[in-house]
Amino acid sequence: MRRSLFSLLRCPTGCEEELYAQVYSETDGKVDSATLICTTCEAHYPIEAGIARMLPQTLLKAEDEEASRKRREMAARDAQVNSYDKMKGLALFGKIEIPVTLSQMNLHAGDVLLEAGCGTGRMTPVFAKRCKTLFAADFSFASLKVCAEKLERQGINNVDLVQADVCALPFKTTLFSKTVSCQVLEHLPTPQARAQMISEIARVTQAGGRIVISAYQHSLFTRLFGEKEGEHEGGIYYYRFSRKELRHLLAEQVNVHRMTGALVYHYLARCEKS
Repeated sequence: MRRSLFSLLRCPTGCEEELYAQVYSETDGKVDSATLICTTCEAHYPIEAGIARMLPQTLLKAEDEEASRKRREMAARDAQVNSYDKMKGLALFGKIEIPVTLSQMNLHAGDVLLEAGCGTGRMTPVFAKRCKTLFAADFSFASLKVCAEKLERQGINNVDLVQADVCALPFKTTLFSKTVSCQVLEHLPTPQARAQMISEIARVTQAGGRIVISAYQHSLFTRLFGEKEGEHEGGIYYYRFSRKELRHLLAEQVNVHRMTGALVYHYLARCEKS
């Protein structure tokens, strides 16, 4: 992670003071190993393999059902990391999904972009080539390491990886000119968590900034293939939205300008921070 970007981070508990860094290994301004310390609550966040690990302690230690379900998904994502990119259906779908998503993002060379839920980097290199700086966040550390390998192979150096909970983003308020999140919202296990994710995305996006979000849709077509709510193989929770449900959830925090069901299995919403 680039040392110059440390000042853009904040403690995911909501502390607004800057983080203090103890750096152990650094090459040409990129920090491989360090500890970030909150000067307010004294929480410690390591940087390992260049990835800032900024999950809130409440997620790691809490015993409530929501935290437990998130931890189970995190473990499932870590376990599936070697097979995820080999899913032929996902790769085929991406040939349609990625250009449609890009058409709604309208990325420019000066944009500072957040990808909330990057996984193994299925879309990250495509986004990185079209913006100035990209923070790619995910709560699966194993997935982030695979993403880092992809970026290194392609010589992409404008991306910083952060392990984070989308419900408690470790970024300063109004940091990003654009934010994108693909196929993440439907995996949050409670209505409260889904609302909190949208609230956090709105918080870190600049006024007038574009926000593009995709989520599972529950339509006549998808009813043939599964329930509205359930679990994928490996214990990964999902929830399918009606158009009305998703629009209402987003509209609580942002202006929804367009929502399309053209991807059949997903809705894709283009929004703006007011």
